[in-house]
This record gives sequence, C-alpha cells and structure tokens, in this order.
Amino acid sequence: MSSTRRPRTRQLIGLGLAALAVPALALSPTPAALSSQPEGAADRPWEKYILAPDSRDVRAERVHAAAGPVSNPEGAWGEGSMVLGKGSQVTLDFGINIGGILNLSFGEVTGSPARVGVAFSETARYVERQSEASTGGPRGRDGTVWVDAVAGETWTAPPALLRGAFRYVTLFVDDQASVAVDDVLVDYTAAPLMEDLRAYPNHFYSSSDLLNRIWYAGAYTTQLTTIEPTTGRSWPAPAALWDNSATTGVGESILVDGAKRDRTVWPGDLGISQGTAFVSTGDTVSVRNSIMTAYAHQKDSGELPYAGPELSFYRSDTYHLWTLLATAEQYANTADLAWLQEVWPHYLAGLDYIRAKVGGRDLLYIDQTNDTTHESRIPDGEESMANVLYWRLLTTGARLAADADAGLAADLEAEAVRVAGAIDRHLWDEEAGALRWYPHRSDVHPQSANSLAVWWGLLDEQRADRAMVYLRDHNWVERGARTPERDDDLQLLFGSFEVQAQLAAGDPEAQRAAVDLMERQWGWMLEQPQGPQSTFWESLRESGEIVSSYQSYAHGWSTGPTRALTEQVLGIEQADGGATWEVDPHLAGLEHAEGRLVTAAGPIDVSWVDEGRVLRLDFSAPEGTEGSIGVPLEGEKVVVLLDGEVVFNSSADKEFGHPLRRTGERVYVDDVTGGDHTVVVRVVGQR
Repeated sequence: MSSTRRPRTRQLIGLGLAALAVPALALSPTPAALSSQPEGAADRPWEKYILAPDSRDVRAERVHAAAGPVSNPEGAWGEGSMVLGKGSQVTLDFGINIGGILNLSFGEVTGSPARVGVAFSETARYVERQSEASTGGPRGRDGTVWVDAVAGETWTAPPALLRGAFRYVTLFVDDQASVAVDDVLVDYTAAPLMEDLRAYPNHFYSSSDLLNRIWYAGAYTTQLTTIEPTTGRSWPAPAALWDNSATTGVGESILVDGAKRDRTVWPGDLGISQGTAFVSTGDTVSVRNSIMTAYAHQKDSGELPYAGPELSFYRSDTYHLWTLLATAEQYANTADLAWLQEVWPHYLAGLDYIRAKVGGRDLLYIDQTNDTTHESRIPDGEESMANVLYWRLLTTGARLAADADAGLAADLEAEAVRVAGAIDRHLWDEEAGALRWYPHRSDVHPQSANSLAVWWGLLDEQRADRAMVYLRDHNWVERGARTPERDDDLQLLFGSFEVQAQLAAGDPEAQRAAVDLMERQWGWMLEQPQGPQSTFWESLRESGEIVSSYQSYAHGWSTGPTRALTEQVLGIEQADGGATWEVDPHLAGLEHAEGRLVTAAGPIDVSWVDEGRVLRLDFSAPEGTEGSIGVPLEGEKVVVLLDGEVVFNSSADKEFGHPLRRTGERVYVDDVTGGDHTVVVRVVGQR
C-alpha cells in the first residue's frame, strides 16, 4: 500500500468500516493564473467552444424579430443608424446570455415626446415589452424601462438597472416620434477579476462535440454568475422595475446563485459552482469572498445564513452544512493556512451548532428547514441528504483539524464512523438497494442522498452500483433524471450530483450512463431554441417547457457536468496544492479526451486515446509532486506499462516496482513522481 494519500473526492468507504478515509479536494491556481493560457499549444481546438465575449464592449449579433416602421436594424451594431418610428418594435439577439449595463446612443430624433421602451429577456419565450421577472413578489414581470431619446446623446443605464443576464433586448417606440439609434452597447460586468474573459487557465476537449459544448457552457454559466458585490439584488424589491445596486458580499468579486436573480450568496449552490469555477476559470478568490460573506453574517449561536445579504434568510440546516463544506474545499483548493486560521473560530462555532442536533441514534435531526418551500418540501427529521452532508462535514473537518486543531481531528474521525454506521442501519434499504429519504420513508429513495453518498465514497462499491442502478431504473425519463424528493422535477442541482455519482460508481455501465444523462438533460438545454443556448437553467420540467419568467437561466448549481468531465472523464484530481494527484480517466464510451487543470504547484495535463484493446494515456504533472494512476480493467486481462516498463500484469500476482491497489474494475499504480509520463494499457485476454 502506498504512503501517498489519494486525492480523490470519492473515496470508497464502506458504511460500517472501522477506519475512516479523509477525502481531499482539488487545489486552485494562484490569482495570477486567472489570466494565463496553456503554454506551448500551437493548436487549441477547444477554443472554438469558449462562449465568453472577447471584449467587455458587447453588441448584438442579429435581429431576432422586428415589427412596424423599423429601418436598417443593423445600425444597432454600428452599420449606420437603426430608425424606429411610431409603433415600431425590434428585438436584438446577442447570440449568448450576457450581463451588464446597457448604453443607447441616439442620432436624429423627430417629434416630442420621444421615448424608447426597453425590455430584457434570457429566453425567446418571454421576449415582450416587459422584462422577465427578477424581483419576485406579486407584481410579476419587471416592467419596461422608458428612456428619453435626446439627439446626439447616449443614455447609460443607472447602476440599479444593471441587468445580470439577458440574450435579447427589445426596443420600441409608441410616441409620435422617430428615433435613430446609432449604437446599442452593453458594458459586460460579469467575472470582474478576469482581464481577458476568454483566457481560461484550464480546458477540456474530447471526441464528443456535445460534451465539449456542455463543459464550456457550464464554465460560462459560472463566469456569468460571478459578480461585483455592489451589483447584487436589493431586498425588499423596489416598487417598480428592479435594483441591482445592493451590496451583497465582501471583496471585489463573489460567486452567486443566478445571474439574473438572486445575485446573492446561497451556500448550497457552491456545492457545485465552487468546483466548476475551480476546473474552468480557476477562480477561488470569488468563492472565498462568498464564504466570508456567510461568516460575516453568522449568528452568535453559530448558525450560518441560508442566503446572504440582502435577502439574509436563515433557518436552513442543510445550507448551514454547505457553508462548512465550502470552507473545507476552499482550504484544499488554496492551502491557505492563514485564511483557515482566520475563519477557524467561525467554522468551530458552525460545527458546534450542527453537532448539537445529532441524536442518540447518531443521526443528524434537522429542524431548521427554511428550504421547505414549494421547491423543496424537506420535513423535519433524520433526512438522508442532511446526514450524508453531515458525514462529509466530519470527514473534511477532520482534514482541516489536522492542520488547525489536531486534538479535534480524532474526535471527528470517530464520529464520522459512528454516523456512517447509523446511516447503514437506519437509512439503507437493502430490498431497494438505495438510501431511504427518512428512516420511515421507504416510499422515496432520493436522488440527492444516494448521489452524494456514491460521489463522496460513503457507500462501498457494491452498494454504490446498486444505488446508481436504482436511480436509473426508477427516475430516468426522456429529458433526464427525475428528483423524487422534489415532486419528480428534473432538479439540476441534484442532477449535477448524480452525474458525478454515475461516473464515480465502479460499474462501467454507470459511467456510460452518466454521459447519456449529460446529453439528454444538459445537452437538451443547450439545444432548446426557447432557451439562451449558452448557459444552464435553474430547473427543468419533464415536459421540457420553459418553467417561468422568474427562473434564472444562468444558474451555477446546474453546472455539475463541467467538473465531472474534468475530474472523472478526463481523470484529473489533485490535493495539497498539486503536491499529490491522481490521473484516473473514466472512458465512458468516448474515443479520446484531453485537458488541463492548473494547480498551485503547476499544471497537470492529460490526454488519452482509447483504441479498443489499447488505451494510451499521456500526462504531465509538476516536478516534485507525487501521485497515482488509475486504469480500467472491465473484465479484461491487461498489462499496464508506465514509460515502457511493466507496472501491472493481471496474470501475475506481484508488483513491478510500484505499489498497486485494486478497486473493483480498476487498478491503481501508486508512488508515481511528477514529470512527463506515458501509460499504455493493453488487453491481452478475457479474465
């Protein structure tokens, strides 16, 4: 057995094990890497998939629709002047979802009064004379912005009317006037830390055009939901229109839930969006500020907010847990011990608050369920997802305590084992082969708990495979995976968990199913003509229809496939600032994949090609680091060569210079040092 600690986030940990493995999480590049590009790559075929604009000055690409006396609509992007007469209406299409401040430059204006009505929409369905809803409440849509047209002047939207996400802008004139519009320009405000919006430090590219598009749409969704803290949603909602000039966080940039709304720190959303930012833009600064925002509003009791300011909602035990989990991931992503020491008193207060809710059966009993809404419906009790989250808190907390408070680490490890045993006894349904929703609710086997338990390695391999089969057999429909604990909606946060879980399961069929799920659920969103076709939605109905005007169509919690494609399909995971890593590709039916993940120690590059009976894997890891290589067996006799030397032969019961581990249908070669390496896996027969 190698002394190298596996950096996997999905360690296989049996429910009743006496020993506890502590998963580590991937580290992030330094802030300077936010504007770096891979070096030495003459050909970058993945760049065509990047959706971010090449400038912060963004203009429309085409006319979506026009009616009435509109002449030269192309003038909206600088080819002469677009002239709007009485009763005219034109909808401009920016091609992708964008966000920022709208500027209208006027030429000749005749008649008085001369006003131009303005409305925004992320979706084609809600292209109208009123903007889509973003403020909530009974008044519904956000209404129309009326702009006085003055010849020779430019109107710039005030900060309150910054629009966080839109693909379409509708302009119209009802007055007895003619208005020439010389330019329609958007000052793009998202991802404020990035000088070059297209300069991703990381990339992904594979034999699947659709999966490539999905990776970059997830990355772009997270860019769009990264905002300046002074451009958040005000609350309560204004009497008219909307107000995005509220301060909703600390620092210069925060990662929020949705770009159109709520533009607020929701810790549960970080469960997915934090990892997406890491594997794409490498932005841990915005995530850190989001976590610090939550801690800045922690109550004396230790309770953390359900949502940050200005919403400032509380009473959610699950979102309380997500803040603590995000803290552990942030530390693993940055190895910033000074920051950990700064937040440690807050973390401990939050830990004590939630530990007090564990009952005599060693299960967490949640009684703060503000997320019991029309979207959630979580009753009080020993809910399975909350208990999986709690187990994860104990395992990641033990890793933090090893650096911040060594005396606590053993205590958390021991409790994690007890909680794992309690989950085994009270929540595992042996007949169904999946976790129950509550100990007394065998009628519901939740997507959330089962997916997280498999992704994070709480279930052993046999149970993990059974749980994934159960979800596929009972919940999958034409457009994705239903969420039974959420009234069978196609919940994209929990669906993101399931993509990770299906890939993490040892069954090769589950890995191919994960690709199927990405294609049918996320691929469908990208190709749906009513949607923005560039960002992922907050939620999805089985019918496929656009859910509502109020929904966000650029929502970070729905970007799970981006992280999964890097960490599991491409197969790059790392820990300790890149000092330790694992290259463990899951082929999932693809022919090839390549990509990069930048760590604090330097970039890790991976490229693999599956030729059927031969798998070739080329990778490079920073010098001075150490890691493991995982390769599939899938019922075959194989020989594995590392840099031309045999390191594994399934027909030989011995080690060839490197420690080996067998986990189901995979073998791991440990104690591999950093540098450039080539691995060849040859199939030599059936086992």
